[in-house]
Amino acid sequence: MTVTETQFLTTEQLADRYGLSPITIKRWRSRGYGPEFYELPLVPYGTARIRYQLHKVLEWEEANFITPINPF
Repeated sequence: MTVTETQFLTTEQLADRYGLSPITIKRWRSRGYGPEFYELPLVPYGTARIRYQLHKVLEWEEANFITPINPF
């Protein structure tokens, strides 16, 4: 797979990549840990949608010596 700047992961996909629960990834965000994320605008009657750019995830993994359990 060729990585581009337009590929995004959801919280659930990131959690699956590391073999963790989505709640753990949410805790990481609240503590300022983990890859850089983007908060997309709210949708009517919904919550903000969080997305992770794949190239940023890969950079974070490399910088922190992280090996995903479920790579793509």
